[in-house]
Amino acid sequence: MSVRTPAPSGSEVRTAQEPDVSSEPQHPAKPRAELFDFDRYVVSQDGPIGYVEVVSPVFVCYLGHPYALAEEIAQVLDFDRAVQIVAERAATSRRPKLAP
Repeated sequence: MSVRTPAPSGSEVRTAQEPDVSSEPQHPAKPRAELFDFDRYVVSQDGPIGYVEVVSPVFVCYLGHPYALAEEIAQVLDFDRAVQIVAERAATSRRPKLAP
């Protein structure tokens, strides 16, 4: 069975070219922080990678998942910087990010 779709006359016909996905640089997903507990945020980037805990006036950064196995890596005064630190350390960390 063949289906024939008529093209309206007078319209421009274009052929779509698929972009070469392999030549485009792959950028990691932007890290995002979601409220996990009353004073704790989980930092995710293709899955959970760490936590930021609010201990006013500082933000405590933890690398690892789950929280019980996470290690403190920094204390900063800016929330966005805390999320960035967790993401940077997760990218350079060679240890597994998930519990065995």
